Parts: sequence; structure tokens; C-alpha cells
Amino acid sequence: MRRYDVVIAGGGIAGGFLARQLKLTRPELDILVLESQPEINDFKVGESTVEVAASYMIRRLNLGTYLYQHQLPKNGLRFFFDSPEKDLPLTRMSEIGSDHMPFHPSFQLERAKLERDIAIMNAELGCQVELGAKVTDVRIDGESEHMVAWEKGGERFEASCRWFIDATGRRHLLNRKLGLPVHKETRLNTAAAWGRYRNVAGLDAVTDRAFRERVRYTARHLSTNHFMYDGYWIWFIPLAGDLMSVGVVYDKDRIGPGPRNRAELEAFLHKHRSSRDLMEGAIFEDYQGYAHLPYWSEKYFSKDRWALTGFAGAFTDPFYSPGSDFIATANEFITSLILAEMGGDDTFEARLEAYNAYYRFKYESTLRLYSRMYPIFGSFEIYRLKYLLDFNNYYNLVYWPFLADKLTDLDWVRGELEFTPVVLRALDAMADHFSRMGDVLRTRGEYFAKNEGHWANGLNGVVQLEKRLGPVFDDAFRKEQVDRAYGSVFAAVLERLSGEPGLGDRKPVLDELKLPQVLVFKDINEDSAQRLLDRIARRIGAELRKEFPSVEKVVLGKSLAGDAGLAVIGPPEGGPEHAEVLARARSLWDTSGKSYAYAAL
Repeated sequence: MRRYDVVIAGGGIAGGFLARQLKLTRPELDILVLESQPEINDFKVGESTVEVAASYMIRRLNLGTYLYQHQLPKNGLRFFFDSPEKDLPLTRMSEIGSDHMPFHPSFQLERAKLERDIAIMNAELGCQVELGAKVTDVRIDGESEHMVAWEKGGERFEASCRWFIDATGRRHLLNRKLGLPVHKETRLNTAAAWGRYRNVAGLDAVTDRAFRERVRYTARHLSTNHFMYDGYWIWFIPLAGDLMSVGVVYDKDRIGPGPRNRAELEAFLHKHRSSRDLMEGAIFEDYQGYAHLPYWSEKYFSKDRWALTGFAGAFTDPFYSPGSDFIATANEFITSLILAEMGGDDTFEARLEAYNAYYRFKYESTLRLYSRMYPIFGSFEIYRLKYLLDFNNYYNLVYWPFLADKLTDLDWVRGELEFTPVVLRALDAMADHFSRMGDVLRTRGEYFAKNEGHWANGLNGVVQLEKRLGPVFDDAFRKEQVDRAYGSVFAAVLERLSGEPGLGDRKPVLDELKLPQVLVFKDINEDSAQRLLDRIARRIGAELRKEFPSVEKVVLGKSLAGDAGLAVIGPPEGGPEHAEVLARARSLWDTSGKSYAYAAL
């Protein structure tokens, strides 16, 4: 029986990437990859990547040249919004996107080609890659060596190994073998249906000049294009080789069972003018679907020298394309653990505890981006604010640590875990506010009010971060960014729900709304808005009294100060001092806070 250092069950991107990372990091490792499919030709979902996964592929796996030569560069995320009747042509749909390629790269992956190529590259590196090898048994022995059995070509094979990694995806090979539960997530009840098509013209086939000029003639085709609706979203993702991935993810609690086969998917798409126009003349290639998307495991990395990566461990939702980021994170942790255990590092068990906790936190924080949020996806006005916050948080709190190689730093991970309750509380709080905004705008008949003819540059919310990201952390700047992002978005929501004009871009308001203050708000209504205005009025009053001792009180808000929204009590009205005081108070109140919510318009 041959012995290996590491046996990886599953030759998709999770297992293939891990084998490559391990071999590049420690060329002397003896690695066996067992892939059950005799030929890798399945068009798998998960084509779109974001910045963490792209950085991982380029910096850890040395795949930069390959990706640019054989896959497609991605022009960021793009979102379109429709009328209630779903009848807007593409050129009239409100849009969130970019007018240039993002500063930090990402890619659209034709998964079958990538996985075939990775298998070949891994073999060239010295990994043993066995296609058509179905694992039939695994015996985990925490005291000695594990045993793995597989069948190939009608023959049975066995091997022993120090580490066993499950990268078999939704088969959950190891959890099933060990009797460990895989929990179906109940806080998010989403499903998906999708297919691959050829001869889809794409968004750049639109000839409308104003539509093209709006993005400075950059390629919308290369974006991950989302068509946003109340309770679901439709994707159009381009792949190399004249392929277009087209699918829908839907909240079953919101819209019911949704499409469950090719005919139902195509009928569903046909109900939307934009999708119908894009799909004209498309040639069908394949269909797939998942009846339920999110799930999680209780443990991902074990002291008994086994680990889960990719879909074998957990999945949340494909919105924002987090799947390959989860793979990058798991593989970073697994590589660190294998090297620590084999090297006799006395931090091995401490790393296990921290990495398991952090990976579960990653699942929980990612889930909160989607849970309860599908009902607001169809409103440009609400979703624009959510995206601004989510994108800023991703660059600051997720992507920057990865670029700075903090992810496997034990002290850093422990430090981050201390703040997980605050992070989860902040995500829950903003979800409450977005959900409330959706309910209010529906009641007012304004949910779709800005879904036609509006444009927002989604990169404007991170322009201050883009060039700062790198190997060096700036903790003070990162904290300031958290406060600015949460304050900007919360103030914009507060303005819309309270009816106080211009509230969201006033410096005195944003100065008051750091993250801790945002978390104090349980409800947004006229009363809570007035309490905030009263606090700000007291501050402005104190500032005015330094110059004008006769000032008794400053009043803010339409309910107390009338349409002007500001009044000063003290100097006699009509007198020269009152006019001077009022002008000074107005200048303080009207000073722009340079809100990210306004900059992104």
C-alpha cells in the first residue's frame, strides 16, 4: 500500500487549487488527487470570482498569466433594475456599475477548462492525479495513518496518508463517513436554476450611444451582470469560448418554487423584456439547478488531520460570488495547518481552534448579506445603499487582510474573533434598516420610483480604498472607513425615511454617526430622527456661543423649525446679529460631509 502525505478527494477547483498550493509551497510533499469523473467536461456553476479569489490565484497559485491567456478578465459587478411590469428595455433600466475596469483584478472562469488545465499543471508539478477514481472508503485514524480506498476502471486501490482532504462538494463524503451533520440553512431559503448558452449577443451589442457613453464604452459584457427583482435576481456571466452562463437565484419564501428544469427556466426568463432581448437566438448547451442553496458544517478542520474545502464544508449564496473566496480561505487555513502539524509547530491546535471559529464567522457574516434581503433587491434606491456598504466592507474588512497576508496570522485571527459579535450585530442592524426601508417605500408606492433612467458608479464608494490596499495595514484608516461607510449609508436611509431633506450629506450628521452610534438606533422614524437632530442642534449651539454668547438654542428639523429646517433662538429676530448668527448656523449645518452615499451617484 503506497503512502502519501496528503490525499485530496475531488479534483475541482477546491481540490485542484489546494494540491497546487501545497506543492508550490512544499515541493517535497507527496500528494494524491482522486477525481471521480473520468473526463472533466462539466460546466459547473461558480464561474464568477471576486478579488480575494483572484489574488489567491495570482499570488498563491501563480496563475496570473494563465488566467489572462485562457479565461476572461471581469469588469466588476453590475446591477440593473426594472419596472413592476418587467418591461423596460436594457437602455432604460437603472444601473449600478463602473465606467472603467476595476483597479484590482478578478476573472470569469470557464470551470471545465480551468479544472482540466489545473489537473495537467498539477501532474506536471509532481502531484499524482487520478481521473475516474471514485473514493469508496475512508478510515480516519487520529493516532496513525488514514486509509483511503477507491475504484478506477473496475479495479480497487488503497493508500495511506497523513492528511485527508474532502473537496467532493455536495457529496459531503467525509461528513457522511464520520456521521457529522450537514445543516440545511433555514435563515435563507434560496434555490437556483441555470444553463449555458452560445450565441448570446451580450450587453455590448446594444448600440444606443448614451447607454454606451455612460460607461465610457467599457465592456459591460465582461461584468457579472445581475438583473434585480423583488425576491430574485437573474445573472448573465460571459465565459471564454462564446459561452454565456444564464441563471436565476430566488427566495422560495418570496416567490414560491421557481423554475426547476430547462423549460421552466427559459419560460421564466422570457417574462422579462431585458432577458428576452438578450436571449434572442441563443443556442442551448446545458441545464443544472439546486433545490436549496445554503448549508453549513459544524467543523471544517480537525486535529485528526482531516479538513473540508469548497462546497464540502459550507455554502451561502452565489450573490457577490463568494464561493471561490471561501475556497481560498479554506485552502489558506488547510495549508497552514498541514505545514504546522508536519513541522511540529506547537501552535497547531491553537490554529485549529481559531481557524474553525473564523471560518464559521465567515459563513455567518456572509449569510447576513443575503438573509432577509431578497425583498429589497428589486429597488434601485435601496439596493444602491446596501451595495455601497457591502462593497466598502468587503474591500476594507475582507480583501485588505488577505492582501496583507493576515489571514493565517494566529494573533490577527484571534484579534478579529474578538470583534465578531460587533460585526454580526452591525450586519443585522443594517439588514433591519434596509428591510424597514423596503416596507416603507412599498407602502408609499415608491419602491420602484428610481428604477428607470438612473445610474450610480459602484466604484465611487471604494475609490479611497483602492490604492491603499496592499501588504501594509493602516488600522486607523480602516476604522475610519468603517465609520464613514456605516455613517454614510445609515444617514441616507434616515433621510429617506424621515423626510428631512439633505440630511444624509451634512457634516454635523455624519460626525455624529460613527458605527457605535449607528448601532444604538433600533428603529428609524420621525421620533428617532428628531432625537438625533436635537443632539446635533446642541452641538451647533455650543459652537455658536463661542462667537455669539446671546445664542440660547438651535432648533433643527421640519417638525420644529418649519420648512427652513433650522432656527436660532436668542438674538432678537430681525436684528443684524440674528441675521449674522443664522447665517453662521446655516453654514455649519449645510457643510457637506462628503458622504459616500452621495459620491456614488
